[in-house]
Amino acid sequence: FRLIRRGTQKPSDAETRRNPRSRSARLRVAERTSAPPMQED
Repeated sequence: FRLIRRGTQKPSDAETRRNPRSRSARLRVAERTSAPPMQED
């Protein structure tokens, strides 16, 4: 995966007014690359 944005994105003030439960939400964004999946042990 390649990180699109470092850290997290919080909901906007407008979003929290429309949806109070979104206050605790944190969004992380990544893009899948062409690299093969990692093997588990």
